[in-house]
Amino acid sequence: MSLVLVADDEPAVLEVLSHVVEDLGHDVLCARDGEEAFGLAKIRRPQLVVTDHVMPRLSGLELCRRLRGDEVLKSVPVILLSGVLPHGAPEASAFLHKPFEINDFEALIRQSLAQVPPPPAGAEALPVEQLSHWVAQTLQGPLAVAREQLQRLNGALQVDRQALITLGAQLRSLEFAGRNVQEAARLASGNVMLQRVPVDLTPCLRLAVEACQAERPDLSVRLTVPGEPVVVRYDPERIHQVFDALLANALQRGAGQGEVRVELSVSNTMASVRVRDEGPERKEGEGLGLYIASELARLHGGALSVESHPGKGATFSLLLPRD
Repeated sequence: MSLVLVADDEPAVLEVLSHVVEDLGHDVLCARDGEEAFGLAKIRRPQLVVTDHVMPRLSGLELCRRLRGDEVLKSVPVILLSGVLPHGAPEASAFLHKPFEINDFEALIRQSLAQVPPPPAGAEALPVEQLSHWVAQTLQGPLAVAREQLQRLNGALQVDRQALITLGAQLRSLEFAGRNVQEAARLASGNVMLQRVPVDLTPCLRLAVEACQAERPDLSVRLTVPGEPVVVRYDPERIHQVFDALLANALQRGAGQGEVRVELSVSNTMASVRVRDEGPERKEGEGLGLYIASELARLHGGALSVESHPGKGATFSLLLPRD
């Protein structure tokens, strides 16, 4: 079994090519443009790269040149697919002119991988993935003991209830951190695939706000949404993760500092979610939750940004294309 990186900016084509490679018995990494493909190649070191030529940010030909100029990746074979270049390019190991037959594509995959030494045993997992799994497994034991002790204390007659509430909250934070470490590792290794469907964004955002308020009824959250549906192609589960991360960050920053304002707005091409808190500026890192939110936004073709002013709070803005 080999690891094959497939890059194409057309989701339907990317899905078909990926399935063909998987049916041949290989693992697949998917990239939606040349820049993303090169980043994944640097991290995962695939045994073969398959790339379309015409892609945003970095073309397939430019990707070939970058791979050839990298000391580690220069020997990785590259299959270039193009309907524009009639005879391929010298930087690519092999070439298929589009459109092509799937049988020809399968044959070229087999031929290219036959010339590549098989990966060493245990090389399939990225070190960061191995580390994240180790961290999560290591936390399971202490967390289980902590939960048992917390449950025992809850049944005691004389105990500081506020201290129990605080301990319970910290325990949940540790469990959440363990899950975040694993999710961040999957994102870093390119192993997160979206299931995007056209859905109204408003109910998802409203549900996230309601869940947030139920957990922290002492804090004020004001939600503003348009009167009409805001339909966007997104993965509901993943976007809910983004909303949860933004709201959790805002509530942590804004605790005791006024209300948190959440606003959904829309234009012809973009949907925007702004989460504003009134808390003080924080000098430490914002945590894995916001890294995960930023990466998930990028996978949706959008972006996450922040605007912060000392003493005036911060505004996190999520932009999603309406394609």
